[in-house]
Parts: sequence; structure tokens; C-alpha cells
Amino acid sequence: MENDEFITVNISGTKFEVSRDTWINIESNLQEKHGLKEVANLYKTTKHGELFFERHPSCFPVILGYFQNRGLHMPASICPSEFNDEIEFWGIKSEKMEKCCYSRYVGFFDDQNVLKILDTDQNARKNERKEIEKRQRGTGWKALEARVWGILEEPSSNMLAKIYFYVSAVFVIVSISALVSGTHKTFKRSLNLDEWKEFFGDEFYMYQAYFDGSDISNTTIPPLPKTATHLDFLVYLEYVTVTFFTIELIMRIIFCPFKKKFFISFLNLVDIFALIVMYSKYVVNAINPKDKYQASVFDIVHCLQIVRVFRLFRLVKNYIGFRVLLYSVKASAIEVMLMSMFLVVAMLMFGAFAFFSGDTVFESIPDAFWWAIVTMTTVGYGDVYPTIGLSKLVGAVCAVTGVCLLAVIIPIFVNNFLLFYAYSKVWGSSMGEEERKKNSASVTPIDVNSDSSSELPGKHSNENVKS
Repeated sequence: MENDEFITVNISGTKFEVSRDTWINIESNLQEKHGLKEVANLYKTTKHGELFFERHPSCFPVILGYFQNRGLHMPASICPSEFNDEIEFWGIKSEKMEKCCYSRYVGFFDDQNVLKILDTDQNARKNERKEIEKRQRGTGWKALEARVWGILEEPSSNMLAKIYFYVSAVFVIVSISALVSGTHKTFKRSLNLDEWKEFFGDEFYMYQAYFDGSDISNTTIPPLPKTATHLDFLVYLEYVTVTFFTIELIMRIIFCPFKKKFFISFLNLVDIFALIVMYSKYVVNAINPKDKYQASVFDIVHCLQIVRVFRLFRLVKNYIGFRVLLYSVKASAIEVMLMSMFLVVAMLMFGAFAFFSGDTVFESIPDAFWWAIVTMTTVGYGDVYPTIGLSKLVGAVCAVTGVCLLAVIIPIFVNNFLLFYAYSKVWGSSMGEEERKKNSASVTPIDVNSDSSSELPGKHSNENVKS
């Protein structure tokens, strides 16, 4: 071929000789992408007649391969985001990529969309911290509000915040321990006389013989009900912790700089709900003292006390590992819902199959639902199990289906967790670098123009620097 049948394309110093027909295809793509008038501005012509493009030189060989009908492949050493910019510049649609590389390309951008959850949240937290720090440097109510909020919300901000964090942690642990211990017989005692009077109320006269030492062997006095109450120190611990959490919540409401966000925060709603439950219990006990010592319809109020366990989340909410777990759950919400739907459908199907198999173990389809869900989740309590051949066959298929279903869905959640965890290290490193820069900026700078500066090691004269 003659020399005028080749075009020399210079990509940031790397030269490629391209046939004129191939270049015509490339140029037509550029015209279609950027417009006929703008193509001339995309490159410069050198004095040697080369077409100089300031683009990524490692990407151009695969771009050139596409226009030479060899397919579009993404180099393993190139970031998919950078490769996307290159193919967009040359007017190539990503759908033209070969399948062997397209899955990795699409997977990368899917991961980036998932990571937006983390970026959005962390950027919001970063902006809030900057706003708090800005207010803390001021004066007046907003400055006081920001300083107190820093103590309540950021354990690493100063020593007082750390002390508050540890004190709060102790109260949370004590509160939960008191709740758990109060259900064990070791931490219960019999009722004293005043408590029995409170328990029976106006009916106490019917049982008074049990307490005044009278002979009750020949009487028809009803037997004392079996009841007990918490040890006194658990009651006092509960009063102390409720008082602490009430004061803490009031302070958070007063000194929170972002009031609207405060009342939609999950952890704050948990605190409010836990205190409402506790005070509701006190109100119910005051109205009907007997409820303190025996089961009643108001036990649902006592059951709701377990929400105080969620206060543990407040202790770890600033740790990136906990936040990564929350981000993973949020990102996998659709997959979790999908898994739940499949489990429900399979439960309905295998429950019905097991019932109609004729096995008398399954008295009804709802009873078979329990067996199906326990089997599919590989729990297998063994309280209900097939006893005939046909129902055993149904059970085998049910078990295999459950294992396959979990094996397909659960890795999606795990992959999201690993993705967030790996990215959190990068984000944590960048935050640590900002902290180091902030700390170094607070160090008193050395006056290099002073006489003593000549004694510093590595100090050079201006003449040496110029040379």
C-alpha cells in the first residue's frame, strides 16, 4: 500500500498507523457523537501530519480493534469507569461490548449504584460534622447547642464526650441486665404484707388469716395465689435508668441542631418508644396494682420493654462495621423481599402437597405450613415429620428446594456486605487523612526566615535551590 493510504494517529505520545478506510469509520463515529463542526476541535494536526488526540493510550488499541471488526473488549488493567469515558468519546455504545467483558463492565456500575447508599449517608454525616464544627467556633445559643450535641453524639470529639459515652453504655447495659434478670427466679422474692394488701385490695380480709397467725386448717379460706415480685434493688435500678434516659432524651431534643431529622431517626424513635412503654407500665400499675404481681391483659405493655435492647445500637452506631451491616440490609432489601416471597410460595405449595399426601401427621394445611418453613430453612426441629413414602418424597423435594433457594439469595446479601466493607476502608482512610491534615494544621509553623532556620537539617540556600 502507498503511504497516503495510512493515517498516523498519535494518542498522548503513542503512535498508531491506521488505514484510511478504518479512519473514515472512526471519523464518522466522532461526527455522529460530537457533531460535524466539533470534530476538528477534538484533535490537533502536528507538523509531521499526525492526528494528535489527548486520550488514554492504553484504551485506543481495543477501540481500534472494534473499528477493525475484532469486537470490543475491555482491558483488564483499565478501570471500567475510565473505559466508559473513552468509548463515549469515540462514539461507541457500551452495548457493543463482547459478552465476556460486558458482565464485568455492568457489574462494576451496579456496584457503584449500590455504593451510592454509603456515599450519600457518609457525605450527609460529613456535612453535618462540618456544620457542627462551624457552629462550635461561634458564640451564643447555637454554639452552646453544637458543643453539647458534640458531647452527646460524637464520643471521639473530646474527653467529656468519651466519659459521657462510657456512662451511657453502663446505663444501657444495666437497664438490659435488670430486665433480663427480673425474669429469673433467683431475682424474685415473696410478697410482703403491704404488697399482699395492695394485691388483694378490698378482698384482703378474706386472706387475712394467712398473715395474723390464725389456725386455717379447718377454714374454707381460698389458697394464696402463687405470685412473686422483683428484688428491691432491681426496682431501684429501673427507676435510676429510666430517670437517666429521660434526662438524656430531653437534652437531645433541646440541643439537637437538626430537629426535623431528630424525630425521623430510628434510634431516637426507639428511645422515645422505650420511655413511653416504661411510663405506660407505671400508669397501668398505678391504676391496677394487681398487674404488678400477676399476668393480665396489660402484659403486652411489659413485653414491649424489650425495645430497650435497641439502645445497644446507639453505642455502636459510629463504628463503620455496624453501619456497613445496615447499608447491606438496605441495599439487599429487594433481594430479601424476593426471598421471602419465594419462601411463602414454596411454603404454600409444599404444605398443600404434604397434607394431600395422605399422611395423618399433617392434620391441616396450616399445620403443614410450619413443617414446610422449618424444613426449607434447614432448621428441622423434628416435632413434625413425614411418616409415609409419598410424604417423605414431598419432604425431600421441599428440603432440596429450600437449600437451593437460600444458596441463591443469601450470597447477594453477603456480596453487598463485602462490597460495602471494602469500600468503607477506602472511605475511612480518606477521613483519617483529613483528620491528620487538620491536626497538622494546628501545629505551630516554623519560621523558616529566622536566623535559627539555618541550623535545621536539610536547609539549603536560595542559590542551591535555584541551581
